[in-house]
Amino acid sequence: MLYWEMETSGSRTGFSAWITIDGQEAAEYDILTSKEDKTVTCSIASELGKKFVVNWTMPVLPNAVAGVIRVDGNPPCTGTLGRQNGKEVVTIKAGGVTDGTFLKPFVFSTLELTDDDSAFGTSLSSPEQLGLIQLTLSPVEVLGSKDGTGFLDHYEVPDQKVHERTKKAVTQQIKLAEAEILENPKPFAKLRRSGADIVTFSFEYRPIDVLRANGVAPPLTILKRKAADGCPSPPVKDRDRDDAEELAALEEVRALREKLRGLEEKLLIIRDVKPRIKSEKTAATIDLTQDRAKRKRVKVEAKPSFIPGEVIDLT
Repeated sequence: MLYWEMETSGSRTGFSAWITIDGQEAAEYDILTSKEDKTVTCSIASELGKKFVVNWTMPVLPNAVAGVIRVDGNPPCTGTLGRQNGKEVVTIKAGGVTDGTFLKPFVFSTLELTDDDSAFGTSLSSPEQLGLIQLTLSPVEVLGSKDGTGFLDHYEVPDQKVHERTKKAVTQQIKLAEAEILENPKPFAKLRRSGADIVTFSFEYRPIDVLRANGVAPPLTILKRKAADGCPSPPVKDRDRDDAEELAALEEVRALREKLRGLEEKLLIIRDVKPRIKSEKTAATIDLTQDRAKRKRVKVEAKPSFIPGEVIDLT
């Protein structure tokens, strides 16, 4: 969960923001806060074909706050309004583009690549912002409400087609799923900005394999090794269910082995059986000596030796 702290009316408070994928909070890596730029950034693992929701909290403030969402550098696709009840922190959610009655959910989709040089640098969004979810919070004044009927008919997140040389390890984009009926329809609000932006939360999304390859997320091999050694394993999000189940199985095996070892020791005490060490049988000694009488005698003739200065006739 990202957090932005601010001071108001002599006390400190703040905003928080996070992404949920299929109802589960996404783990955040490489969190960076810049007071100068009023930004909080991080990386999250995206899952192809999964829907996600942008969440943020509204602290106790005297004015309303609007949350504008941009995906992949496209123009603002949706906005949320935070109104205070004056008593407690309020949580606001945005799961897609809505007209107040219907909702087209956000979904992680495949990014279309091309080797056509005519498409180089012609992406509909900025290449630097491709693979980015941004939430900008600003103070606003509520002027009233309006009918949003028909908004979804003409709004669509553009389909990205990016040249292979500009993808920068980005393999996914954000699209809109089929429209769903909202359980609690809400009218559009007429707003007017009443101050400068408070903060922009940015979530750079990539597949988990890409994050691990770039050293952003911990390698899976390290997680497995820690579990096998009996060390406490780091928290694993429910969206990594396969990894979590494997780590849990390893931990259970380790616990069962320790329990079995304890039961064996207890059984030895009950039976009053001491560990026995078997003495090794003395290995048979083989006499490799031979009877001298049976040995064959070999006659060795004396070989003439060369004496320095001696003349040898080779004729």
